[in-house]
Amino acid sequence: MSESTVARTVLAFDLGTGGCKAALVDERGAVLETVFVEYPTRYPNPGWHEQRPADWWRAVVESTLTLTGAARANGIAETTVSAISLSGQSLAFVPCDAELTPLVDAVPIWSDSRAGEQAAAFFERVPEDEWYLKTGNGFPASLYTVFELAWYAQHHPDVIEGARWFLGSKDWINARLTGQIATDPSYASGLGAYDLAGRRYDAGLLAALGVDEVKLPPIVPSHSVIGALTEQVADELGLAPGVRVVAGGVDNSCMSLGAGLDRPNQMYLSLGSSNWLTVSSPAPILDTVQHPYVFDHVIEGLYVSALSTFAGGSSISWLANLFEMKVADMLELADRSAPGSAPIVVPTLGGGTVAEGGPEVRGVIAGLDLGHGRGELARAVVEGVAYSLAGTAALLSEHVPIPEEIVAVGGGARSALLMQTLADVLDRRIVRVPNDQHAAALGAAALALLGIGAWDDLSPLRSQLSPTEVYSPRASRAAANAAARTLFEAAAEFAKATAPLGRALRTR
Repeated sequence: MSESTVARTVLAFDLGTGGCKAALVDERGAVLETVFVEYPTRYPNPGWHEQRPADWWRAVVESTLTLTGAARANGIAETTVSAISLSGQSLAFVPCDAELTPLVDAVPIWSDSRAGEQAAAFFERVPEDEWYLKTGNGFPASLYTVFELAWYAQHHPDVIEGARWFLGSKDWINARLTGQIATDPSYASGLGAYDLAGRRYDAGLLAALGVDEVKLPPIVPSHSVIGALTEQVADELGLAPGVRVVAGGVDNSCMSLGAGLDRPNQMYLSLGSSNWLTVSSPAPILDTVQHPYVFDHVIEGLYVSALSTFAGGSSISWLANLFEMKVADMLELADRSAPGSAPIVVPTLGGGTVAEGGPEVRGVIAGLDLGHGRGELARAVVEGVAYSLAGTAALLSEHVPIPEEIVAVGGGARSALLMQTLADVLDRRIVRVPNDQHAAALGAAALALLGIGAWDDLSPLRSQLSPTEVYSPRASRAAANAAARTLFEAAAEFAKATAPLGRALRTR
């Protein structure tokens, strides 16, 4: 591609759990180059899941240099980069000083559950349903930032006292890029003290939790230009000074945009390490029994509400590692086993959502037989992910209609077996779209293109989302799947009922 064919490009980064997915996107919304830079997660104690902000920064720098190098090789000069935008993993925070230096080497990420005691103590004073209905924070409460801050206040008060800012993952990177402090509504809505209806920090919740609002970043629209690269950072990234940086959004909301959820009552399915069904709507979907989790959308006037299974994709990866196989090879083995021949697997190996039984719940294998081999076990995990997501669809259907066609994104969308199994079990068409592996980065890129005025609306994004593969439900599998799902639901109830006993055994 020659430089003359590209009027403007933007760099988009998706700071995920496993690493940074970065993309160079042109003003048509086409992804020109991509790269993935991995970074590790530490597990120093039970329930502690930590990453180093320095690793996030390294990934941004490395991926920028790789992308611009590839662009030069393809005739796209790096001076065409007009803006940068980030999608950031939710519920992470960096306590840092006025110079943006982190006060700890590694910080809790979204799956860190160390703050259980702090959350429980808070709900002795404030009814949990009242908190949930105000914030929409439907993950287990111990995962939310305000309770992690309370944990630090108890165990490391020097960190809380010495911090000038508490910044989210992408907001700390944005601050490093520009020197400017800001967040957006979507990321702020994962704080644990955000008023969904008012779309602002909730002063009463912050006061009750002892969090100083002065240390939180101001909230600006997700497509706002918050600043430009400093000369020092531009030199480090190999970019021109003055490249604009857009506020960006939380990963759930950026992925929603990148999957096409820019209007009400659209739905997508994420198939990564964790799996979820998300719907866009003008009002949040709130349910005090099942706890859908809600984020403000990066599109003004909308919310995204979702239910998930935390460890679906991780359970598939775990089994592949156990078998010492590549995931693709294991799924091929699973595909060769006969449908209906597998046991039942409840894929909550890494804990679950409130609907699944919370952080204490663990996985279950039911109906295991001496005749079962690796193929049947692999198929069982795939089917378990599908049955779990069918349960989330049933819960969401109590509030919104489930569309006949659902876009799937993430690594699992590359598996024909998983996609067809989902179509059969959900009784819906499951479709792949271009760039389905880069939905969050594409959503962030769309925000950048809106922010710098390259786009007036989202029609260029919609043009990039025509289905490339469609998996339709097979009527021949309906009866067998219904019977297997009944056994799955019984096994899932067993997993929830025995979760406290399992935790007691693990902590002895």
